[in-house]
Amino acid sequence: MFLGAGHDMYVLGIDGGGTKTKGVLADQYGKVYASETVGPTNQNGVEIHLVEKELSRLFASLKLQNSKAFSMLDTVFAGMSGVDRPEARAVMKSIMEKFVPANVKIIIDNDAVNALYAGTLGVPGIVQIAGTGSITFGINANGERQRAGGWGYLIDDEGSGYDIGRAALNAVFKAYDGRGPKTTLTNMLLKHFQVQEVPELIHFIYEPGKSRTAIAPLSQYVSAAADQNDDAAKQIIQQAAGKLAQAIGSLRISLFKDETQPVQVVMAGGVFNREDLFVPFIQSRLQEQSINVQLVKPVMEPAGGAIIAGLSSSSQVIETSFIEKLKLD
Repeated sequence: MFLGAGHDMYVLGIDGGGTKTKGVLADQYGKVYASETVGPTNQNGVEIHLVEKELSRLFASLKLQNSKAFSMLDTVFAGMSGVDRPEARAVMKSIMEKFVPANVKIIIDNDAVNALYAGTLGVPGIVQIAGTGSITFGINANGERQRAGGWGYLIDDEGSGYDIGRAALNAVFKAYDGRGPKTTLTNMLLKHFQVQEVPELIHFIYEPGKSRTAIAPLSQYVSAAADQNDDAAKQIIQQAAGKLAQAIGSLRISLFKDETQPVQVVMAGGVFNREDLFVPFIQSRLQEQSINVQLVKPVMEPAGGAIIAGLSSSSQVIETSFIEKLKLD
């Protein structure tokens, strides 16, 4: 339904992840009434009673900051990691119902929706997330959705920080064995872990429960080595970009096969902090395959994308002022 003139719509957008959760309470004009960041709320990594504790903190703080706007809340749109299964969404919804006024519409969805709409501003498209992990996700004009990748670091997460970091370690050990060319990554990684010899890295890499968090940050050294014209690093970047282009291409073909215009692809996640290294390769791979897309950056943070999703759920027109006020600097 379209809201009549003079009716302000208050939406709480939540971006919930494995490290932190942000909530922003705003209206359709982009005026922010309250904002708060709390800890992780991914059910796959955090026990449910701790998820509830973090959400309780989030809602209490928002209510304290502006009780009037909170009491007039129309919609909560929570884009969260770890809610792919219907049971997980139901659990999350039942928790949130405890903290909001009666009759508030609560929508629990994948956090990829936040990242998508933070770039397309509610328009159909694809988001390529490449952070510690990676996933490619799209929504077309019919509301059909599809994902590619993002099946976890043991079998997938191609083109992610973890994937790039693992490739860096692979290059370093191959160089040590004489199976591959020497690389400046060796000294960078030894210095990072404060050890003298390559075999000493094993202790840090295989430390129980720590491998993912130990390996993903190493991707930054691949970018640094590529800046120094290191061949191994440049090859890792090209390979990662190729994997991401493949995932984007597969969604463009299957989800937007009848679309003649370029489909917007939002590039989100820490890997794209060095878009200068990755995006040109992704672009050229897609052009080689005649995949018609337009690569764009997010213009607001994911919680802003969640607010757009909440407004869109009521067919609320997104005001220009909303975009201007919530734009990233």
